[in-house]
Amino acid sequence: MNTRMFRILWGSQTLSNLADTLYLIAVVLLVLQMTDSTLVAALVPLCRVAGQLACGVWAPVLMDRYRLTRIMGYSQLAQALIFAAMVFTASVLSEAYIGWMLFLVVLMSFADGATTPSCNALVPRYVPREELLRANGLLSTSDQIVMMMGWVLGGIIVAQIGSANTMAGTLVMYILALVFTLQLKEPASEVTLSELANLPEPLYAIGPADVTELANATERPNATGPANATQPPDVTELANATESPEALKASSRPGAWNSMKAGWQDIWRSRPLRAMVIMDTIEGLVSGAWIGAMMLVYVTDRLQKSEEWWGFLNAAYFIGAIGGALLIVGLTAKLSAKPALGVAVGSLLFAMMTGWFALTTVPLLAVVLTVLMGPAQQMRDITRRTLFQKACPPERLPKVLSAQNTLSYSLFGVSVVLLGYLSDRYGIQYVYLLTALFYFITALLAVFYRKSLNIT
Repeated sequence: MNTRMFRILWGSQTLSNLADTLYLIAVVLLVLQMTDSTLVAALVPLCRVAGQLACGVWAPVLMDRYRLTRIMGYSQLAQALIFAAMVFTASVLSEAYIGWMLFLVVLMSFADGATTPSCNALVPRYVPREELLRANGLLSTSDQIVMMMGWVLGGIIVAQIGSANTMAGTLVMYILALVFTLQLKEPASEVTLSELANLPEPLYAIGPADVTELANATERPNATGPANATQPPDVTELANATESPEALKASSRPGAWNSMKAGWQDIWRSRPLRAMVIMDTIEGLVSGAWIGAMMLVYVTDRLQKSEEWWGFLNAAYFIGAIGGALLIVGLTAKLSAKPALGVAVGSLLFAMMTGWFALTTVPLLAVVLTVLMGPAQQMRDITRRTLFQKACPPERLPKVLSAQNTLSYSLFGVSVVLLGYLSDRYGIQYVYLLTALFYFITALLAVFYRKSLNIT
C-alpha cells in the first residue's frame, strides 16, 4: 500500500472539499445580498451542476492525453486561478457583475469536474484490493465531516467576517490543496519497468505496447523451419520502433468521440458495472428528494414546524453519515467478503427509513430516522464505489467513473424538476414514498445481481 500517496490524496481532497463548501455558501449569500432574489441565488448551484456536467462529457478526452495526477494538478491550479478572479470580483461586486460571477462559477465547476473520477480512480492504484473498502470509508468519513463543518460553521464565518473575507480565506485553502496535489505520483507499472530494464539502449525509448509487439515478433516461426524456430523482426518494424514516445502516443491516441464513449462501452460490456449503473439510474431519478428546498417543504408542510427543524434534520443527516462511514471502516472484512449483501441491505434499510420518514408527522422521530439513514446510505454507497474500482481494470476505470458522474449529474437535474412537480401536484409525502419505492427496487436488483456483484 502506497500509504504516503494515499494520505496526500486524502489531504488534498479534504482541503479542496472544505474550500468548495465555503465558497458555495459565500457566493450564494453574496449574490442573495446583491440581488435580493432567491431565484438568482438558486442559479449558483445550477451553474455548478452545469459546469460539472460539461466537464464530465470531456473528461475522458483529457484522460487519454494526460496522467490522472497531472489532470488533478491542472484542475487544482485552474480552480485556484479562477477562484482568485472570483475573490477580486467579489470585492467590487455590483448587480452589473452578477452574470460574470455566475460564469466564473461555471468555469470553476468545469475545472473541478474531472477531480472526483480521477481521485476515485487513483485510490485502487495506491491501495491494495483488500484495503479498498476501508480506504473509501475513510474518504467518505472525511467528506461528511468537512461538509458538516462547512455548512454548520460556514454561515457563522460569513456572518462574522463577510463573504469577501471568507472567500479570501478559502483561496488559501485552494492553494494548499494545490500544493498537496502537485506531490502526487502515479505508481509505475512493474511489468513495464522489468521489460525495459532488460532491453538494449535503442529499444529502451520504445513505449510498452511497442516492446510487447517486438517481443512477439521475435517468436514467429519460420515458414521453412521447425515450429519453434525464430527470426528477428524485419527492418521496417525496427525502424518504426525507433519513433519517439510522443509520436507513438499521438499515433495510438483515440479520437475525441471514441474517448467519450469508451466508458459507456465498458459499462455496457461488464455485467457488474451494468448492474450498478442500472441501480444508479433508478436512484438518480429520486436523488433530488434530499435537496434543501424539498426538505424545507417537508418540515413546514408535513411536520408543521419552523425552519429551525430543517437545520436539525441537516445536522442529523451528517451525524448519521459520519457514524455510518466509520461503521463501514470497522466492518471492512465482512463487507469485502459479501459486497452484494452490503448493497442489498443498505438499500433495503434506506428504503424502510425513507418510507417511515414520509409517513411520520412527529418531528423528533423524523430526526431519529434521518440519523439512521446515514449508516444505511454509507453501506450502500461505499460498497458500490468499491465494487466499481474492483470490477474495472485500473486503466479503464477513470473513463468509467467519468461516465457514471455524467449520468448522476444529468439524472439529478431531471429529478429536481420531476419531484418538484410531484410535490406541488400531490404533496411532499408522496415524493418520499416514491423515493422509498425506488430504493426498494434497487435492493431487489442487488439480490438479483448478487453473483455478479460478489467481487472480492
